[in-house]
Amino acid sequence: MIQYKLLTKGMFEKRKTFEERSNSMALEGWRAVSMASESSLVSVLMEKSR
Repeated sequence: MIQYKLLTKGMFEKRKTFEERSNSMALEGWRAVSMASESSLVSVLMEKSR
């Protein structure tokens, strides 16, 4: 079974904080599948196999 999470950078969140959050998820076994950005909003689709 594959789990999915949508990781979104907040409008007022610093880029470094968002990178740290995504890197900590990667250490937990999550993998970035897709990325999209519009204006200052960034979203990353993460997946993880159970």
